[in-house]
Amino acid sequence: MNMNLIPHRRLTNLFMLGCSAFALSLYSCNKSGENTALTGETVVKINLSGVEAYNEIDNNAVQKQASANASHSSSNAPDVQEMTVPLENGGSIDVVLTNNSAVTKSLVASSNPKLAAVQTQEKPLDENVKYKVVVYDNQGTYVTEKNYSYGEEATAAGIVLDAGKSYTFIAYSINSTTALPGINNPNTLSTASLNNITGDLMYYTGTLTLKNGVNNLNVVLKHRFSQITTTLTMDPSMTGAITQIGTAVLKPSHNSANLKFSDETLKYNDLNNAGVTTQFPALGNGLRTVISNPSLLIHPTTSNGTLTLGSLTLDGDTKTNITIPNVKINPGQKYDLKLNFRTCTQDVTSNGLDWSYPATTSGGKTGIMKDGKFYANGTAIDRSFIAPAADYGFVFDITELDNAFNLEVNGVKLAKQEIQFQSNAVASTQNIQFFDGSKYAGNNIETGKRIDEVYNMKGTSTNPLVKVVISRTGQVTMFGSKTSGGPLYELKLVNGNSFNTFPWSATQSNTVKVTQLVDGRTIIKGIGAGKKKIPCQ
Repeated sequence: MNMNLIPHRRLTNLFMLGCSAFALSLYSCNKSGENTALTGETVVKINLSGVEAYNEIDNNAVQKQASANASHSSSNAPDVQEMTVPLENGGSIDVVLTNNSAVTKSLVASSNPKLAAVQTQEKPLDENVKYKVVVYDNQGTYVTEKNYSYGEEATAAGIVLDAGKSYTFIAYSINSTTALPGINNPNTLSTASLNNITGDLMYYTGTLTLKNGVNNLNVVLKHRFSQITTTLTMDPSMTGAITQIGTAVLKPSHNSANLKFSDETLKYNDLNNAGVTTQFPALGNGLRTVISNPSLLIHPTTSNGTLTLGSLTLDGDTKTNITIPNVKINPGQKYDLKLNFRTCTQDVTSNGLDWSYPATTSGGKTGIMKDGKFYANGTAIDRSFIAPAADYGFVFDITELDNAFNLEVNGVKLAKQEIQFQSNAVASTQNIQFFDGSKYAGNNIETGKRIDEVYNMKGTSTNPLVKVVISRTGQVTMFGSKTSGGPLYELKLVNGNSFNTFPWSATQSNTVKVTQLVDGRTIIKGIGAGKKKIPCQ
């Protein structure tokens, strides 16, 4: 056919038909989440930017119910709760419950990526944790839903919706890489709920009016149940270790709960009469600090929470049915429950040690002058005293040290080698450090800052620089401070050094000798005392 003979109107119709087909194909691509920039249509990209505590003053619920079974009351509990619990047959527990939830009040969901920034102090989810995003229109009618795995949002297809319209977005998770509960009655926002949830429920809801193009929705999930991590510690004045923990139970808690989408209220199902078991790690030969796995409590606000330890053996002494009462817990918050066990003692006797010798030279050698006699670097000086029989061992509190020492009890050395704190000593090598790996004149693992040389710090009688604790069975535990007058942290010997077990006597006097290798200026100041166990007041 001669193309020149085609009528002008027919060419026009063919051209319009082709344009319509092309436009239809673009619309189809847009509705599948592609080529949105070409069409001006709307897609929502999800960014899970954080996980944090639930705070009821941030709740946008349209209805708040207050009943024993659906509780959303505001929290008046303090951030820190403290109490002391006495133990039978002596001893006590210092209890500190700290709310460690970091609550961020701002949430931005915007089509402008520069505005889509939420600061949250709590760590995000673990990789591949599942969560669901559900969309309702402004009439509360179900539109769509999409499952996500945390960490894969950048490559996931967006949710295609209509520009100019407002939508409600619901996101939830139970902090699992495999399980993701379905929605009960999902067709309308007013009827939708999550039922019989037993896992770590996290939830978000927000409303956004969409613009053409890509809209970025920053989602911050909020915990809806309580979590408690329990830490058991032994006070530095206490000897021995924790060698056995019986069944530990937290109460109260429910077996599950339902969450209603429309107003975010929780309905708690069936009280868990057995309580929630707190899981502790294996103790091996004994630990002085034991940290549990987080325990999940499904319960409304309470001031009557309890932790019960069926039994606990520490320092060779077993206690039974230890109960921590009146624990205040609020849903959606994360808590640290710290139990510091201590034994009350009194000094049987005490002996002060207070020597300070400046560096000097003699015959071309460096050392010190003590009582008119020259001691060259590398030689030892000592002092002995008698410690009467004591049924709870011996404690040596050192307030100033430059820069090494050792002890002998009844002829047995505290450590196989002189305990050297200095990093660049001449007479010996540094052979002590903190349990967390921090070192004097080295990096503080806890803060990232530098710890000073031991000879540049000082302690006090109540906050010594170094504490040596010898148990009634002769076991040695040693503590040191990372700052002048600061808290004590457990120390350990390294580089071939190790503690000996002393033949400590609880029925006869004990001979204690303090020794120091001279290495320039030589200082040790402190008090050693035998300890007798007494009832706590």
